[in-house]
Order: sequence, then C-alpha cells, then structure tokens
Amino acid sequence: MTATRHGGWIRGLRSRATATTLEPVLERAAGPKETRRLEKELSMSSSLSRALLGAACVTALGTLAGAQNRFATSVAQYSPGPNANPSFVDPTRALGGPQGGGLAGGGLDIVALGVGGTLTLGFDVTIVDGPGADLTVSENGFTFGGPSSVFAEVALVEVSTDGVNFVRFPTRYSGPVGPLPPFGSSDMGTFGGLCGGLPVVANVQSGLVDPFDPVVSGGEALDLAELANDPAVVNGLVDLQAIHFVRLVDVPEGVFLDSFGNTIWDHGGATGSADIDAVTAIHYAGGVSAAGPEIDFEIDANGFLVLRIGDPDGLQDLVLSSLAVSIDLQPSSFNTLRQMLVLVQRTPTQATLATATPIVGAGLKMALALSVRDHAGHVSADQILIPD
Repeated sequence: MTATRHGGWIRGLRSRATATTLEPVLERAAGPKETRRLEKELSMSSSLSRALLGAACVTALGTLAGAQNRFATSVAQYSPGPNANPSFVDPTRALGGPQGGGLAGGGLDIVALGVGGTLTLGFDVTIVDGPGADLTVSENGFTFGGPSSVFAEVALVEVSTDGVNFVRFPTRYSGPVGPLPPFGSSDMGTFGGLCGGLPVVANVQSGLVDPFDPVVSGGEALDLAELANDPAVVNGLVDLQAIHFVRLVDVPEGVFLDSFGNTIWDHGGATGSADIDAVTAIHYAGGVSAAGPEIDFEIDANGFLVLRIGDPDGLQDLVLSSLAVSIDLQPSSFNTLRQMLVLVQRTPTQATLATATPIVGAGLKMALALSVRDHAGHVSADQILIPD
C-alpha cells in the first residue's frame, strides 16, 4: 500500500491527531471523573504521546532483556536449500537480537535458508502465550518502489515444545496470482502469518529502537493464541505455555498454499530464499504479569477487524497517553485509528471495538500495530497484517 493509494483517508490515519474521544468506550466502566482524567491524557499531542511510550517501552520491556536473554541462543538444526548464498550460511548469525537495516535497508547479519531450506532455533527462555504478540521473527525485507512496498522473500514460521512436534502459524497470502516479478515489491499486509514481508527497524547494536515493541521494531510479530485450535496443541503435543523452539521454512515460489488455499508467491523467483536475522521472545515464562494490560487484534470469520483493549485492574489502569499506533511502521495515533472502529462491548476491564464493515476486501492492505502501558509499567502490544 503506497502513501497515496487510499487517498486522504490513509494519509489521515497515519498522521492526523484529531480528538476522537474514547468517552463512549470508557464512560460506564470508569465513571465521569475518571473519564475526564482519561480524556485529558488523550488531549496530549501525538508526538508527546509517542515519546512517552518510547521511553516507557524501553524501560518496561528493554530492561527485562538485561535479566534474561530473550533472543535465540542456539541452533538446533540448519538444512540450507539450493542457492543459499555462501556468504550467508553461518546459522549462528540468527542468534542474538535483530540487526535490522531500517525501512529501506535490509540487514546483513543474516543466515540464508536457501530454496526450501529450514532453520530451527532454541532459546534460554521459555516462550509463552501472553496478551497480544508473543514473538517477533525478523527477516531482512526492505522497502522498494514505495514507502509501503517491500521486497519480500518469505518463510513459514513454526513452533515446538519438544523440538520434534511443530505447529505452523496460519497464513494468508493476499497478493496477485504469480509468479511475482523478481526484485519487485508487495504491499505490507500481503504475507500474513509469514516472515519476510516487513522491514526490520530494530538494531541491538545501535539500541535506538526497542526490539520487543511491534509498533516500532519491524519484523512479523506473532500471537501463539492463533495456534490454539491446531490438533497438535489440542492433543497436548505442543504446549503454548512452553515453547522452546522456532523453525523457519523457506517458501519456494508457487509451491505452498496458505491457510485459505491460495498459492503463495514472493519476489525471490526460482532461486531466491528468505534470510533470517533474529527471533525475539516478547512473552516468556516468569516475565508475564497477571495484572498487565491486554491488546489483541484479530480478523474474525466474517472479515471484520476486532480490537480488544483491557486490563484486569480495570480500564482506568491504562495510561491512555501511552497508546501508540503504527501503520506500515510509520507512527500514527489511536485517536485516528478510533475513527474506523465502533464499540461492540464494554465491561469494567475490557473494551471490544470492531470495524463497522468487513475490512477484508476493503482495499486497505497494511501492517497495523498498537501498544499500551498500565500505571505499573507493564506493556502489551499486538500487530496484524490486513489483507485486501
């Protein structure tokens, strides 16, 4: 999706900060006095809100990394496929944090999968299913031909408890019937559930961008809850509260079908393959607070975008000035996102909002991410790729 593809609406969604109120969402849950306080927080400028959130995320998320290594620490298996670039066949390059090259520059601290190749990584921490996104996979896509178009070579993402039984994240390819032009680009949002369709902005060498916050980090942030109905999970072969391995599987052009029966195509052509930078644990055993906030996106069975915002201590525990939004990894504001959502349900601890009409098929292909902090400093974030 380019900056002009959807005209004024998408430009506004990315940059405007008009005062669309959250009062209809919160008035019954929080009471008039508390609602006025929350509305006052929302009146802060978008730039100040983003600055506060950036500081909060580095404090609440970044410092946790100092206590435990939340990046991949071991290579359990590496089987490169044909045409893996011999300069990038050291699988240990996928260990440690992401070293992204920014929106327009693919990182070079990578391991090539080769066509159809696989890489399995292990962790010192146990990845668990928490509220929102649980892990981020960083490939080395980069914008090309437009600010929201990415040169993408993609891979499937699978997780395992024991290193033997793996479950694969559901996928949704929403690009054209291929083959796609080699060295071309696709809109962000094209490769749902796969890695490689988004640039990687976080770089642990510079330390300027929080690798644990999907709003700013880049890469694909995935929610383990998407796997809850997989037979291997239902039968107890994979425990979503005890994930120890992540496997990446290169997608050769025109070979794999997505979860909806569509053939997956990317821009690697017959010889290109995905290149893996890093895998990051967002939620890990011992690092998830039962009192923390919740951000959760989903596209329901009817194609509506659904957003749940909650906190077990009550909606008033959310620091609304910390709400941060990015669209195609560009900063926006919650107030403008709110314009496309209507209130569906509200309780003292959760607000559920949804689009008034199906978003699938609306032509708004994009990568959307949102995060929020509570008064104790706990952070929740989620990312969703919206198809055509």
